[in-house]
Amino acid sequence: MMIDANLLPFSVDELVKSKAWHDATPEQRRKFISASITFDTVLTHYADKYREKKTIKGEFIACVLWDFYYDLFSNPVGQGNAFDHELDTVYQAVDEKAPIDQYSERLLDEALHPKRWIKVLKQAYRENKARFIESATDENGNVDLDLINDAPIEYRDYMY
Repeated sequence: MMIDANLLPFSVDELVKSKAWHDATPEQRRKFISASITFDTVLTHYADKYREKKTIKGEFIACVLWDFYYDLFSNPVGQGNAFDHELDTVYQAVDEKAPIDQYSERLLDEALHPKRWIKVLKQAYRENKARFIESATDENGNVDLDLINDAPIEYRDYMY
């Protein structure tokens, strides 16, 4: 299978520096690439969809989804040693499943059930709506969606 590295949602150059990537079988690598592309595509779709709404709620959902993306995927895959660290600390071998297989399955499971994300985030928004409106309102009383960007940090735990 030949894939243009520029089309992947991660840096192949960084990933191949990791011990886990070198230890992975070709099948494990294919599964990881497939799960990564699926996760990236689905999360990007939903984050963009909600950001395009140009509402406080939509911006909140998009921001939390992007935080989740960076925590679960972008940061661990961004550097070779980060990938090894992620697999060593978060995904231990269980039932003879290698950590890279568990990580691939997690990415794929998340991508296959995006409505879980949206349901949880809509609930978080409903519970904190007044706070979000206040945080998105500038000193002149105008709504500034860029002000929402800081709020999701404390809400990304809803995703786990």
